[in-house]
Amino acid sequence: MMKHTLIAAGALLTLAAPALAQTPAPTGMTLAQFQAKNGDKMFSRLDTNKDGKISPDEFASLRKQNPEADAKAEKAGKRGPRMFARFDADKDGALSRTEANAVMAMRFKRMDANNDGVLTLEELSARGGGAKVGV
Repeated sequence: MMKHTLIAAGALLTLAAPALAQTPAPTGMTLAQFQAKNGDKMFSRLDTNKDGKISPDEFASLRKQNPEADAKAEKAGKRGPRMFARFDADKDGALSRTEANAVMAMRFKRMDANNDGVLTLEELSARGGGAKVGV
């Protein structure tokens, strides 16, 4: 009886092993995909004079289009320039495409609620917790 039980258990494990070993990869959007999909759109929307960089004035014009975002800040008038200064990593007074990609990476990290490196549909559509696409 014990022999039959062991054989049955072994057969079951043999059939189940491939299914257990094949854990599906997470489905969603990686950082590279997120940057490719949203980076060009964001950069072209902000770079209104199409010179390949985002000036403080171009950045400020975006903030003026969304006054609610600044109104919610404690120091509403200083939020935009502070954000720009933080994003301008090389302190040259303009945001390059590389710096814009870094902003996208920060957004991605904020949106990736479970920190698995992939944005699921639920994470992409989340509105709570400040998850937003773009600047």
